[in-house]
Amino acid sequence: MKKFLPIIAIVALFVGYLLFNSANSTPTVVDSEAQLILFWGTGCPHCETVKQYIKDNNLESKIKVSYKEVYYDNSNKQLLEETVKKCPEIDSSRGIGVPLAFDTEGNKCLYGDTPIIEWLSTK
Repeated sequence: MKKFLPIIAIVALFVGYLLFNSANSTPTVVDSEAQLILFWGTGCPHCETVKQYIKDNNLESKIKVSYKEVYYDNSNKQLLEETVKKCPEIDSSRGIGVPLAFDTEGNKCLYGDTPIIEWLSTK
């Protein structure tokens, strides 16, 4: 039985991680419907500022937002890298940070909490 304790502990941690992430997940819409794609990272305080602004101002009733967590989701990270290629205003030579939002209607990237919130305030 003692030889199975490490395996049981690993499984318990994994299940806890899944439960925590599902409880704290952000709603999403199908990307083709989204007016704004918000790339964010778990634990990023600037990302949380943007997400909280959206929530506090009930903006999801006005615009469709697709949330893409990039720290732990490689497909979202790859989508972020592909999206930034469409945005000449973003210098990605030193890497790509978050929060980064993509205005699908204007084909424009918004980088940082202040520019994103300023864009959202016009909605």
